Parts: sequence; structure tokens; C-alpha cells
Amino acid sequence: MRKMILGYVILILIPVIAFGYRYYTQTYGNLTQQFVESRQKILEQAYANLRTDLARIQSVHRMLQYNPYVTDYLDGVYETDADSIYAFIRYIRPLFSQSLFASPEIESLVVYKIKDGVLPISEQLLELSQLDPRMAEAVRSIKPGQGVWVRADPEVSDPELIYYQYIYNTQITEKIGLLEIRVRSSLIRHFYEAAGVEGNWEAFLLSEQGKPLIGGQTAAGPDDKTLRLLQSKNDTFFINRKTIVNQLFLGELGVRVVVTGQVGDVFHSIKRREIVLVTTIVLLLAGLSIAYYALASTITKRIFRLARHMRTLREDNFKPLVIKYDKMDEKDEIGFLTQTYNAMIRRMDELINNVHRAELRNKEAAYKVLQAQIKPHFLYNTLETIRMIAESHDDKEVADISFWFGKLMRYSLSPQNDETVLAREIEMVTFFLNIHKMRLQSRLTYEIEVSLDAEKVRCPRFLLQPLLENCIAHGTSTVLRSVHIRLSATETAAEIRITVSDNGSGIPPEKLQAIQERLARHDERNGEEQESGVGLVNVNERIRSYFGGASRLEIASKAGQGTTLCVIIAKEREPDDEDIDRGR
Repeated sequence: MRKMILGYVILILIPVIAFGYRYYTQTYGNLTQQFVESRQKILEQAYANLRTDLARIQSVHRMLQYNPYVTDYLDGVYETDADSIYAFIRYIRPLFSQSLFASPEIESLVVYKIKDGVLPISEQLLELSQLDPRMAEAVRSIKPGQGVWVRADPEVSDPELIYYQYIYNTQITEKIGLLEIRVRSSLIRHFYEAAGVEGNWEAFLLSEQGKPLIGGQTAAGPDDKTLRLLQSKNDTFFINRKTIVNQLFLGELGVRVVVTGQVGDVFHSIKRREIVLVTTIVLLLAGLSIAYYALASTITKRIFRLARHMRTLREDNFKPLVIKYDKMDEKDEIGFLTQTYNAMIRRMDELINNVHRAELRNKEAAYKVLQAQIKPHFLYNTLETIRMIAESHDDKEVADISFWFGKLMRYSLSPQNDETVLAREIEMVTFFLNIHKMRLQSRLTYEIEVSLDAEKVRCPRFLLQPLLENCIAHGTSTVLRSVHIRLSATETAAEIRITVSDNGSGIPPEKLQAIQERLARHDERNGEEQESGVGLVNVNERIRSYFGGASRLEIASKAGQGTTLCVIIAKEREPDDEDIDRGR
């Protein structure tokens, strides 16, 4: 159950929460980015409107510059004061009134005369000496045909604006006056409103040195971190944690306008929906988790019981698993698995008991056979005594056959494993052939050719002796001529071939076909084969069982020409069930 819960948390809960969080933050970031870009466009549009208003105010200069009454008055054309006053009242003052009416943002219009002979009148035509000394530097840098905007108070964020531009004579060769247009601070406030500065949004100006202008009726200025970012970043807009920052350079005023607002204030409605959404997801996930746990526990409970029962299985404990469940549970997959598992346990118990009883019977039979046999050591000593007596009488044949037979008996009766190497097996069949050659004399000849390292090839004991015995028993029994037996062992990259051939009487086609079919079908050996010892089918089965894969025994024969038996050992194979049982 702990693994199930841990798997649910790792595979479902954490990925869902991580994906949801990433999806939410990405979506929220995209919305915020789009909003900041839209705010920047609004700020740029508000600046475009401000430039339009400033251009409209600057057009007052063109109206005065190209009015002959104004240029004549400032150039000193009128000789008497009466003519000057008349021209001012009749032609010039209406221009001032019209300009103030057309642009309500203008607070005052003043022209400072430069020539001494010109009559100053009221507050609209003044001496140049009456110009504010603080504006003298800005006025001296004005180029012909251009004007300059000056902030009346450079330290406040919503200052009154002043526009200066020289008025020239009709030939545009001499300065005759300086136009001063004072604009109310409401123009900047209207610009802020058009830029969306309302509610919790704030706006302020930065000087060319990056110093905030915080006086007046606008914001108190940005926090230190935002100010450092503004001084270091050249981006027109960015987000400082939860603060949205838009900025734009106002070329006419030589300052940067900065508009700030809080992300939370912008997306307060989205925030409320976010809380509802997150709460819903958490509750839904919790409900689904509880439902999943309840459903999974009912399904996995029986699987856990089955797993616990499997861990308790031993050779002395093959009790079936007993689970109480209703009829519906019997029909599902787990019920079918439990029934099959119990059937397998009963079958394993039956097989193990049968095998155990068979082993006991085999041991009992082997014990009785051993009791009836001559003690091996006594037999070895007797054969050695016969060999020594034969040598003492110079009877070499008797001595050799006693030696060979003793070796065969030691190989056969020694308590070794069923495995050996091919070199020992070839050595033993050499003794076997020597004994038969002693008996058959010139009727039997043989040759052995080994072209591989027989010490490294493992094989079951008595693999080759039944094949040679078959050649001797069936190859020489029906012919009077000499029979030659050849044993060869060769090796390729894919297999090892051990061939035993003779030139005896051969096998009739019908009998050969029957033997080949039994070898292919893995049939048990027949009675005829049992009479001649361990039959060919038995050898074939031992080869397939020990080496596995494509390893096999093949037989080929022609009547009157001889028989060839070939043991094929495949090198590469996939382990089968028998190999696994034998621990190979």
C-alpha cells in the first residue's frame, strides 16, 4: 500500500501540480506581458496627443511672425505712440485673444521687445530686460526658425511649461522680439490621464541625469529598487516583481515620463478567479485521491495477500491460498489468478512428492545393486594382479587388455559427476576400441582425428561409447570383411561436429527412416535399442538436454556401404526451461 501511495504521489499528484503551476505561471506571464505592451502603446498614443497639443500651441508663433502689424510694431515702424497704441488695440490684441481662446491650456502670451524705440504696452508687450533671469540661458541657445520648451519649475513632476521663440522682421534678418507662451500644468495632467494614470497608477518624470522630479501634485516617486532599474535599464517597459513599469522619453521637454502600477491591482479580478480555480482543483484532486485510494485498496488487497502467500512458499509448505470473497470476485481477473495459482501449487506439491518418491526408489535400487556388485577396489586389485602376472610371463596381450579394462571400470564406477571433458571421453573410447580390436584382430581397424582443443569441450560421460558400440555391434556382425571405424572431431565458429563412421553392412532404408523419425520426435528408445545398450534415441536426448538449442544427433547410412553418426553441438543458443532447471 505504501508503494501504491508513493507511486500515486510521484506519478500523478506531483506531475499534475507541477504542470498546473507551470501552465498557470506561463499563462499569467503572457497576460501580464500583453498588458504591459498595451500600456506602453497607450503611453505612446498619449505622447502623440501631447505633441499635437504642443504643436498647436507653437503655431501661435507663426500667426504672430507673419502678421505685418506685429512685425511693424516690434520693428519700430510706428513713429508716434498713438499709432502704436492704435495698431496694438486694433490689430494685435485680437490676435492674442484669439490664441488664448483657441488654446485654453495657454495661461499667458507675452512678447518681449528687443528694440528700444518700441512702446511697451500693458502685460503683453514688455521690455526684454523683464525676462526671468533663469530663462536667459535657454533663450540664448534658440536657433533661427526654432523654439524651445522650458519647464517653469524643473524640480516638479507636473510643471507649467513655457515656450520661447524669437520673432524676426519681415526680411527675417533681425530679431525684433521674443515670444513667451506659458502653458498651465493641466496640460501635463491631461497627458497623465490619457496615459492611464488613475486609481493606484502613478506617474512621475525623470531628469536627463535620471533624478526623479517628485514635487507637485503627482506621485511621490518610485522605490529605490525600481529607480535603480530605471537608471540601468534601457527597456521601454518591464516588470519589477509585482510592479509594472512603462517609460517614454519626452523629447520636447528633455525628460522621461515613468508610469507605474501594481500587478495585483491590474489583475485583481483574475486573482479572485485564480483563488477559486486553485481551491476547486485542490478539492477535486483530494476527492479523486480518496476515491482512487478506496478503489485501489479493494482491488489490491487480494493481490497483496497473494504476494504474501507467495513469500511463504517452501518445499515443506504448499498450502493453497484461501480467500473469502463473493461470487462476483470469483469471475474477475484476480479471482482467476488466485484459482490458477492454487491449482499450480497443488500440481507442484504433487510433482515434488512424486519426484521425491522416485528418488527414494532409485536410491534404494542403486543400493541393492551396489550390494550385489563386487567391491570396486577388489575388482581393480584383481585386474592389476592379472596384469602383473601376465607381464611376468611376457604375455603382453593379456596385460594390455587387463590395463584397458581396468581403466574402463574405473571410469565407469568412479563416483564422479555426470560431466567430463571431450578429451577424457575420447581416451576412454580408445581403450574400448583396443579391447574390441584385441578380440576381432584384423577384422577391426580404427583411426581417431581430433582438430580442436578437446580439454575445453565439456560433455556428458558415455557420450561416444554407445555410438562406437553401435558401429561394432551392427557394423561387423553381418560382414566377414574388415571393418574400419573412424572418429573425428572438428570445430567451426557456429558448432562442433563429432563424427563416428564405419564401412560395415549399413542400415536398410525402412529401418533408417524409422530411426530418423524417432530422433526427430524425441521418442523413447525401443526394445531393439535397449538390447544393445543405451540406444541412439537416448544419446540424442542426452545431447539435446545437455547442450540445448540446435544440438542433436544425426544418422546417415547406405545398405552395404556403412553408417555415419554425427554429434552436432551448437555454440550459440538461448537457454530453455531445462537449462534453467539444471542451473546452466
